[in-house]
Amino acid sequence: MKVGIYFKVSEGFLIDAVPVDAGEAYGEAVGHSGHYDFHENLCPSESLERRFKAHDYDYYPRGRVVYFPERKVFTLYFDPCLTPDDISQVKILFGLEGQAVEVADDEHYRCAKCNKHYCE
Repeated sequence: MKVGIYFKVSEGFLIDAVPVDAGEAYGEAVGHSGHYDFHENLCPSESLERRFKAHDYDYYPRGRVVYFPERKVFTLYFDPCLTPDDISQVKILFGLEGQAVEVADDEHYRCAKCNKHYCE
């Protein structure tokens, strides 16, 4: 089980995740990483990463997985452009099969397509 961030770039995903016990406490949650910092520090070595770096960090759909230890539940935040199949794939990538997972839309996660005020 992992916490961290993810981006959907074309048909693939880029993630920055760590096991829950290696995550950082943030209020009542445990999380990892930041979208902007990940984008800024990534040195692309494959085509998916190069496509990602060709745009601003908030161009592609993105989200975050955090864990709330008191409630023993993960929250998967997502961009509304992601499909149910995408969300299922994120659960697999973060090892969340069989875990309690709340799926939550959050206005922080809006890509170029669904953010009407987006400008690159």
